[in-house]
Amino acid sequence: MRKLAAAAIVLALTGCGSSSVIIPTRPASGTIVEYLLPTANAGPFAITQGPDGNMWFTESNTGTNKIGKITPAGVITEFQLSTNNAFPGNIVSAPDGNLWYVDEASHLGRVTTAGTITLFPATDPSSIAVGPDNNLWVPEFNGMKVDVYSTAGALLHSYASNTNPTNLQLELITAGPDGNMWFDTFSGDNVVKMITGTGATTTFVYSPTIQNAMRGITNGPDGNVWACAADSSLIARITPAGTLTTFAIPSANAQPYGIANGPDGNLYFTEPGVNRTTNKIGRITPTGTITEFPIPTALSGPILIAAGPNNTIWFTEGSSNKIGELYL
Repeated sequence: MRKLAAAAIVLALTGCGSSSVIIPTRPASGTIVEYLLPTANAGPFAITQGPDGNMWFTESNTGTNKIGKITPAGVITEFQLSTNNAFPGNIVSAPDGNLWYVDEASHLGRVTTAGTITLFPATDPSSIAVGPDNNLWVPEFNGMKVDVYSTAGALLHSYASNTNPTNLQLELITAGPDGNMWFDTFSGDNVVKMITGTGATTTFVYSPTIQNAMRGITNGPDGNVWACAADSSLIARITPAGTLTTFAIPSANAQPYGIANGPDGNLYFTEPGVNRTTNKIGRITPTGTITEFPIPTALSGPILIAAGPNNTIWFTEGSSNKIGELYL
């Protein structure tokens, strides 16, 4: 059930005596609404807008193994996975009209908007993104390679990651504004640009400005790549040439985790904070101005984030077992 007390505008109908129509108003800009998942301790993790206009998310706690769908009105449907302890991770909407996700049981999963799930083998996948070639780009967490799959689930290419040093674990990937793929590493301060079509790479090492891992990366609205420098509590802007600019988050130790484009030309990111105490959603303009929005549920543990329909931002709350919606 939607958790908002909708205000109402009462309009007198001309010629209808005392009759009236009650029209619910949209929540004010900056309002966050939360929805509790039906499955206890589900561990919602990644989220994306599906081709059906609903938000789709993964539930990654031990023993849960579900894919969830939430409508703009807050109605939740869950779909059980066939693999025990699969720990589904990142999920994307693909050009074939389906959702695709990765799991820790070495699968790519294809989900139709009716909830039918098909599994394909994949090597140690850590995340997934749709490339400008309309294929699925999947880093191998421990394999030091980036694999390219068709939307038929076939492996097309496997490219060396060429990180510095070479044995770094690979984490998140995004299609960049320059027509190439960009990915980060679990540690080692690396961001790598991989040329679409050839797999050639340019590796950028940002220490000591960036300490340890990036935790989120996305294609920005301004022709740059944007990332969350979690351990440094910074938001990073990276030009296609690799030039780094960082922006400090007002809340100390915010530990930003996920970042996504908003429909308003800004970027939005999650701020779980140390021991989940920051508990905010952040907005950053392309020029670096940051605004923060507190999440109503304390210690909610916001993780990943995505733009939704009707000028909204949606995010997962891993600790409070909720899906959050921010009205813009």
